[in-house]
Amino acid sequence: MEKKLLIIDGLNLIRRLYAALESEQDSVRRVERTQSIAVEALAKLTHQFSPSYAVVVFDSHGKTWRHQMYPEYKLGRVPMDDNLLESLPDFARVFRFNHLPCLRIDGWEADDLIATLAVKASSHNIKSYIVSTDKGFTQLLGDERILQYDYFAKLGYDKIWVPGKYGVEPHQLVDYWALVGDTTNRIPGVKGIGPKTALTIIDAFPTIEEIYANVSSFSERIQSLLAGGYEQCLQSRSLVALKTDVDIGVRLSQLRYNPRKVG
Repeated sequence: MEKKLLIIDGLNLIRRLYAALESEQDSVRRVERTQSIAVEALAKLTHQFSPSYAVVVFDSHGKTWRHQMYPEYKLGRVPMDDNLLESLPDFARVFRFNHLPCLRIDGWEADDLIATLAVKASSHNIKSYIVSTDKGFTQLLGDERILQYDYFAKLGYDKIWVPGKYGVEPHQLVDYWALVGDTTNRIPGVKGIGPKTALTIIDAFPTIEEIYANVSSFSERIQSLLAGGYEQCLQSRSLVALKTDVDIGVRLSQLRYNPRKVG
């Protein structure tokens, strides 16, 4: 039987479920209902994917290496409600009670931990299913053993889906986003370069280094847009690229999913 690893982006799931309950005026009740619905969602996901291994991954509290590199990272994003923030340890306890390991490492975003887990699993010929609506994970889909699933839209994404969505292959996304930026995380692109222009540029030269080594081959308009943006593009690419070599200190065997075990 094929081995599968189910990786759930914990905050991505919880925050969306919580947002859907905005009509609930009682803040304590709203958190409790979110917990209940989240457990139901995890039960549906484990039933759907029948994983050999499973883990819910959470973000670290506080700033990460991306904030150190670029202080404006995620600046202006709507902060999490205090009630929800304070209840996150309770979510983890409830998930563990339902036989789902939880992972959080100080100083690291969930995205980097998830990417590292998926790539590590792939190296052991284990297929990973990343449950998240975060577009950043699509850069990993060039590996046929890594797939993404949107629980809310009930849609799965693979390497074939990426070119249809973005016009580039998964491995080209970090260079593409370095040009167009990532507004969700406040990562700047090159002013004046939108998706269409970025595709024209990447179609000619696929990486930031090659693009700037051959600037003179582009039209005067594109040359003027690119002028002086090399260092910013390199920084933006570093920010959008997921780390796949985080020292997590967890063995895959520790993530084995066995819903019948005693909690």
